Amino acid sequence: MNVKIKHLLGNTVSRYTLITQSSTTAIYNADNKYIIKEANEKWLVESEELMYEYLREYSSLPIPEVIKRKDNILITEYIPNDQLGKDEAQINAAIHLANLHRISWEEGYGFMADTVIGPYSQPNTPNDSWIEFFKRERLLDFATKAFEELQLPEETYLRILSLCDELEKYLVEPKQSSLLHGDVWSGNVLIHRGEVAAFIDPALYYGHHEVDLAFIMMFSTFGDRFFEHYRKLFPIEDDFVEVRADIYNLYPYLVHLRAFGEGYLPYIEKTLTKYGY
Repeated sequence: MNVKIKHLLGNTVSRYTLITQSSTTAIYNADNKYIIKEANEKWLVESEELMYEYLREYSSLPIPEVIKRKDNILITEYIPNDQLGKDEAQINAAIHLANLHRISWEEGYGFMADTVIGPYSQPNTPNDSWIEFFKRERLLDFATKAFEELQLPEETYLRILSLCDELEKYLVEPKQSSLLHGDVWSGNVLIHRGEVAAFIDPALYYGHHEVDLAFIMMFSTFGDRFFEHYRKLFPIEDDFVEVRADIYNLYPYLVHLRAFGEGYLPYIEKTLTKYGY
């Protein structure tokens, strides 16, 4: 345990338990009172603090309170996560995400700063075109980096470039931008007694609300009950699943390819084949 962490919390904590550790972060539970994230680099927790504070100010999304941040350490409140009543919590999740997606940004698409997804910086240069933003800041940025890191074969990289050249054939410009959580998989949804207690580890930006929905489908975070209720609150176009969902999920697949290796390459190639590239 880092001495700096103990110093920040003083004698208020008697027991620290390591929850998970990766190449970039270690996360501890402190007496079921605090969650402590220690990162290799300060910008990882700086971005997370910014996103939590932004959500707290501009949205009603349930998120942990930031207790303190010092250099590369972020301390947030502990949120119970018993995962009981997960099926019932789908309706609650639909309400929260529909409310989040109603929040738009006059600058268009992107965010006030680059954010974080997993261990990577997520570029958010504002653009008044959603299609251009998704092309440049998501597909081209991460595909190019994966290619340069030798994770993405040249042939597959060129196929992605070809798709990007014709992206307007598949994607549509929404009537307004939506604030996205950006990383809605089950590990980032804390459930307690049949309700969503908190959404954690956001990868915030303003985009098309379909991005969050596609991500939810990709990892089966929620099922039919979620989508049935969400549709009552916020529109889902009829052709979303068949035409656009797989294209939107190319981005998280590229993130996972960079983070975890070639096991995610077949999913990328299958999607490109589906669209004729």
